[in-house]
Amino acid sequence: MNKLELLSEMYEMTEHNLFCYSENSLMTKPKNKFIKEWNREKEKLELLKEMIEEEKQTMKAKNINFTQKHRLKMYPNTIYYVRNSNGRFLAYSIELEEAKRYAEEYKTEYMKDKLNNKVGVYVFDKEGKNLYVAKGTKKEEIEEFE
Repeated sequence: MNKLELLSEMYEMTEHNLFCYSENSLMTKPKNKFIKEWNREKEKLELLKEMIEEEKQTMKAKNINFTQKHRLKMYPNTIYYVRNSNGRFLAYSIELEEAKRYAEEYKTEYMKDKLNNKVGVYVFDKEGKNLYVAKGTKKEEIEEFE
């Protein structure tokens, strides 16, 4: 279970509680004897909603910034990685030819984009050695990345 799942579960339970304290099924009015409880559960729902959105944003940001070490744990069978010169991972593959094809496709896409036409695309193995540059030529000097 992760944080988002836990928050979602708490949200559902709080929503159920609010329903129980509500006079109608739309949960817009409290029952006469449960005004305090209804207000507390309504406030909890709003806070949980905010926390869920924050967690979604955090998870989204984390997914973009995974390190190579994390990616190896997530995709243990992956041998080759395609990434651009800005450090963004673009694709993963277990075959070098497939990784090269991905790199060429991304490079073609970047060349059409005025903002990104100078961005390079490279294929690395899981040790971090640069094996291929997306212009169709092999990398003469082997580089490593963190």
